[in-house]
Amino acid sequence: MLYMVEMDLPDRSRLAEWHAWYNAHIGKLLTADGYNGGQRFEALTATASPFLAIHDVSGPELFTSNGYTSVGGPAGTGEWRTLMSNWHRNLYDGMAAMPAVADGRVLALSADGAAIPAAYAGRVQWVENVGLDGSIPRRGVLVLDAGDDGAALKGVAGVTLYRPISPKFT
Repeated sequence: MLYMVEMDLPDRSRLAEWHAWYNAHIGKLLTADGYNGGQRFEALTATASPFLAIHDVSGPELFTSNGYTSVGGPAGTGEWRTLMSNWHRNLYDGMAAMPAVADGRVLALSADGAAIPAAYAGRVQWVENVGLDGSIPRRGVLVLDAGDDGAALKGVAGVTLYRPISPKFT
């Protein structure tokens, strides 16, 4: 399952500090049984929540486990929780794990109903929301081929393009 967390950090003066904290936070999450890895991204196209983390998790039971609640969730973010805005947490079924997105590659996420160009439509993997906020019921996930900057997807309503800002932690 994929656990997607989207947010903004309006005070960009602490961006480097926040990135360092968040990467270390993923290291703590890796200690929880059922948390299998995560990678962070920044939007290349306009969106209210330009930062994204996609985590590989075993299932919804993770979020109530002692291992997770001691290091993760809203209570596990410390002072950063009050500094982040447009924070959304969604759990999706349909993919066991998110593939690592290498530097120079682009991740495209689409909302249900987005007019995906035919060249991409057959390659999108759809996932269904099964918990947490439920703010986006269905999403399309596509890692673009090397050298594809997603130009054909820019401006398509319901599609957001992202670049990796961390390696995939496992």
